[in-house]
Amino acid sequence: MRNFKNDECKICKSNDLFLLDQSAQCLNCKVLLYYPYPKQKKPPKVDLKEWYRISFDKNIKNFLSMIVYATNKSKSNQKLNVLDYGGASGQFALIFNSLFPKSKVYIVDIVNESLFNEFKPLNKQIKYEKFPKDQTKFDIIFLNDVYEHVEDPVHLLSLLRTKLKPAGTIFIDTPRQFWIYPFFKYLFRPIYRKIIRGTVSKSHQQIWSDKSFIKSVQLSNLKIQKISYLSELTMDTDLYLQQMGIKFKPIKLLIRLFSRPLVSTFYNKIYCILKK
Repeated sequence: MRNFKNDECKICKSNDLFLLDQSAQCLNCKVLLYYPYPKQKKPPKVDLKEWYRISFDKNIKNFLSMIVYATNKSKSNQKLNVLDYGGASGQFALIFNSLFPKSKVYIVDIVNESLFNEFKPLNKQIKYEKFPKDQTKFDIIFLNDVYEHVEDPVHLLSLLRTKLKPAGTIFIDTPRQFWIYPFFKYLFRPIYRKIIRGTVSKSHQQIWSDKSFIKSVQLSNLKIQKISYLSELTMDTDLYLQQMGIKFKPIKLLIRLFSRPLVSTFYNKIYCILKK
C-alpha cells in the first residue's frame, strides 16, 4: 500500500488538483477523487440485506451481462477457477455457476462476514487478510463495482496480476465520468456540487476518466485486451437523488422525466478485460 501525499493525485502523482467540497479532480489525468484521502482501517458499514433487497434484480442482469462480456461460452464445460473479488454477498456465484457448472468460484471481500449464509455453499471463501499470501491461481478475476471503492487501485491490480494463471484475465466494471460532470461543473456549479455529493464518497473513492483508468492499468503492468463504455444505472434514480440531497418533489419528478430518455447517452460505465 502506498503512502499518498495529500497534495498529489494518487493515480498519476500530479500536483495539479482542483478541490471542491469532498472531492479533488486531477487536472492532469482527470480522475475525480474523494478528498482528503481517507485513512480508514475498516470500510463504511452497509446494510447488505437491505442493499440487495432493492438491487437484486439489477444485480442479476448486470452479472449476466458482464459474464457474457468476459467469458467464452465454448468454455462452459471447462473447470475454471474464478475469483469474485469484493463479492460481498456471494450472489455472483449463483449466476456464474448456472452458465459454467463445472467451475469453482472463490470469493474475497474486505468484510469477511458479508458472505450470505444462503450463498456459502456456492463460494470457496478466502479470508481477506490471508489473500495476499494465498497460492490459488485464477483463470478469471471479476471486479464488479469494486475498483472505485478501493483505497489504492494500482496496488490492488498489481496484486491481482500475481494471482492470474498465464492466460488469465481480469474483468473490471466501474463508474466513469460522463458529460454531466463537465457540463454542470462549468455552467451550473450548484448542481455539480450535488452530483459530487451523490457520486464521490468514502465508499466511492474514485470516479474514473478514460485517461486515469488507462494510467492505472499501465502502472499495474497489465494490458487492456478489450474495453467498452456502457450506459447503465446500477440503482434506481430515487437512490441517486437521495445521495445528492435532492428532496423537493417537483425537482425529483422533473429529473426523472428528463433522465429517462438521456440515460442512453451517459456511457457512465467502463467494461474492461485486462491481461498480463
